[in-house]
Amino acid sequence: MSSQSKLSRQCISLLIEEDHPAYQWAKKQSDSVNAFGHIGTHIDCYTKVPANNHYTTDTVLLDCTKEMPCLKDIEPLDMTGKSLVLFTGNLADNSYGTPEYGKADTSLCSEVLDAILAKQPAFIVIDSYGIGAHGEEHINFDKRCEENNCFVIENVVLSSEMADNLIELDITFDANSASTGKRCEVTATLKSVGQ
Repeated sequence: MSSQSKLSRQCISLLIEEDHPAYQWAKKQSDSVNAFGHIGTHIDCYTKVPANNHYTTDTVLLDCTKEMPCLKDIEPLDMTGKSLVLFTGNLADNSYGTPEYGKADTSLCSEVLDAILAKQPAFIVIDSYGIGAHGEEHINFDKRCEENNCFVIENVVLSSEMADNLIELDITFDANSASTGKRCEVTATLKSVGQ
């Protein structure tokens, strides 16, 4: 067997079918175009949009299944131009759009977000509804990221096995979408298991 491990690629975008409650909710909103952009896997762009509509980035993964990171977790990391992936287990454990999914606390504290942004990642990717509490904080945190040319991608599909073997992400999205939430396709490059 070769000493070089084989790689595999897997789409980790969450697609929402028409019969899903989140799809039905978006359809009923007065601004349904904007609402549809914020369901499933999407990139939030409230004040600006990334310069390109396609990126391939190395990843830095933080296991957040027990708790969200604190300052000491961020200090040693080199994430310049990379995707910081926050693996919370929320999507895998609670299913998208359920009350339990919405209640899970996957918020970063403000100081930790500042420490992350000082390290200049290109993206923060999370398998949950966002990095700030629902409402104003959620939007404010996304805007702070955008001011630092970092963008938040929410609701990706990750398992612990995938998180352990993640190498890079391929990210594409429609920069011209009218919604502040731009649906995106995220493909993970993984080390093949069992090598």
